[in-house]
Amino acid sequence: MSKNRWLLYSIFGLVFYLIFLVIELPASWFAWGLNRYTQGAVRLDPIAGSLWGGNGRLVIYYPTTTPHDFGQAEWGINPLWLLTGRVQLSLQTSNQDRQIKTTIGIARNSFTLKDTDIALPASFVAQLYAPLSLISPQGKVRISAEGLTLSPDRVEGTATLEWLNAGSSLSNVQPLGDYRLDITGAEMNANLKLTTLRGDLEFTGQGQWQPQTGQVQITGSATPRARADELDSLLKMIGTDQGGGKRALMMNSSYPLLKLSGS
Repeated sequence: MSKNRWLLYSIFGLVFYLIFLVIELPASWFAWGLNRYTQGAVRLDPIAGSLWGGNGRLVIYYPTTTPHDFGQAEWGINPLWLLTGRVQLSLQTSNQDRQIKTTIGIARNSFTLKDTDIALPASFVAQLYAPLSLISPQGKVRISAEGLTLSPDRVEGTATLEWLNAGSSLSNVQPLGDYRLDITGAEMNANLKLTTLRGDLEFTGQGQWQPQTGQVQITGSATPRARADELDSLLKMIGTDQGGGKRALMMNSSYPLLKLSGS
C-alpha cells in the first residue's frame, strides 16, 4: 500500500471517529450548554441520553434565587440545523400543572419560538412576577406562538397569552372571565392588544412591549358587564372612575427576558 493511500485511509478513519464521538456526546454536554447559555437560569438534572436527545428534570431559576420545578422534560436537537449556524431544539415537559411544548431556534443574535404551547397555573405565574401575588390570581395562563423571533433590533411574528377562568382572591365573582393578549412584532417593539373573550368583567387595552428593556405599557379600561355591585371593590383598585362603572386601566411595568450569553 502506498504512503498516499495509507494517509488517505488514516484521514477518513479519523474523520469517521470524530463523527462517532460527536454523535455519542453525553447528555451532560447539553445540560452544560443550556446552563451556560441561560447563565444558570435554566438547568437539567439528573439527565440521560445524548447531546442530540434525552430527558431530565427541568428547573427554571427565575428570579435567579428561586427554583421552579417543571418535572421531567424531553429534548431533541436536529444536527442539520448546525450547518445554518443555528440550533433548533424541541422541548416537552410532562408535568400536569406546568406544561411546555415548544420548538426553540437559537442563533447568536436571535431567539425564535415555533409551534409553542405553554400552560401554567396563574398562581405559578405570580411566583415568577412577585407584584401579581398581591391579587392572588387564579385560573390558567396559556401562551401560544406559531412563530415569534426576538433579536436586539427586531421583533417578528405573533404570539398570544390567554388568562382562562381568571379570578382573584379580592373578588367574590369567580371566574371573572377569559382574557387574551395578542402580541404582534412591529420592528423593534411588539404591539399589544388586550381583549375579553367572555365574563362579567370586561378588559380592553392597547400598548407596546419592548423586549430589549422588558418595558410593558398598556392603557385601556375595565367595565362590569354584570354583577357591578360585587365587582365594585375590585374595580376601585384598578383605576380612576370614568363614569358608567368604567375604570381606567393603566399598566407600566417591566418583564425582562432571560439574559442569554449568546445575545
